[in-house]
Amino acid sequence: MNNVSLISAILSVTGAVATAILGGVFEWRRRRSDREQARRDLVSRYRDPLLQSAALLASRLRNAIDFFSGEPVHQAAPGTKRQDEYNRYESLYRLSAYLGWVEILHREAHFLDLGSRSRNRRLMRRLGNVKGAMSGHAEESGADLFLLLGGEQQAIGEMMIDLGSPDRQRCLGYVAFRRKYRDDPEFAEWFSPLLEEIDSLINNPQQAAIRLATVHNALVDLIVFLDPRKVWVLGPHKKFERKTLPESSPEHQAAEVAEVAAKSDD
Repeated sequence: MNNVSLISAILSVTGAVATAILGGVFEWRRRRSDREQARRDLVSRYRDPLLQSAALLASRLRNAIDFFSGEPVHQAAPGTKRQDEYNRYESLYRLSAYLGWVEILHREAHFLDLGSRSRNRRLMRRLGNVKGAMSGHAEESGADLFLLLGGEQQAIGEMMIDLGSPDRQRCLGYVAFRRKYRDDPEFAEWFSPLLEEIDSLINNPQQAAIRLATVHNALVDLIVFLDPRKVWVLGPHKKFERKTLPESSPEHQAAEVAEVAAKSDD
C-alpha cells in the first residue's frame, strides 16, 4: 500500500469515527432537549391550573377578609338570597378546586420536577404551608375557627377530580360541581365539614379575618413562587399584616402570630 492509499484509509477511518462521535453527541443533545421539553410540558400542565386555582382562592379570601374587617367590598346583589348562595357555594368551590389540583399534582406528577431539587423542595414546602394553614394550628394562634384537617383536605381533593375526563385528570368545573353537589348526597357529604366552617365565619368576623389571613398569606407565598414575574397572575401579591386586621383582646394576640407567619419566607 502506497502512502496515498494509507493516508486515504486513515482519513476515511477518522472521518467515520468523527461522524459516529458527532452523531452520538447530537443524539444525546436531542434526547436531552426532548426530556427538557417533556418536563416543561408536565410543569405547565399541572403548575398552571394549580397557580390559577390558588390565585382565585386567594382573591376570594382577600374579599372575605376585607368584609370581616369592615372594609367596603363590592357585591352585585348585597343582602339577597342570590348573593348569599353565591358567596357560600362559590367560595366552597374555589377552595375545593385548589385542593383538587393539589391532589392531581400528587397523583399525576408526584413531585413535580421544576428543574432542581432545591426548587422542588421549596414547592413542597409551600404546599405544606398552605395545608398547615388550613389545618388551623390552633395551638399556635389560639383560634379554633375554619379548621380543615389534612385527611379532610385530601378527601375533598379526591372528590373534585373529574373521572370522566378522557385525556388526563382535571378538576370538576363549577357547573358540574354544583350539579353533583345537588344530586349526589354521598358526594355532598364529603364537603359538609368545609361548608360548616365557611358558615361559622359569619358569626365570628374578627377571628375569621385573622384565620383567613393566615391561609391567604400562605397562598401568596405559593403564588409568588410559581409566578415570580407575574406572567399569569397580574394582581398584587400582598399579604395581610397585623395592623390591617381587626384588634380585640384574644384575637389581637393571635394576629401577632399571623404577622410572623406572613413575614416568614425561606
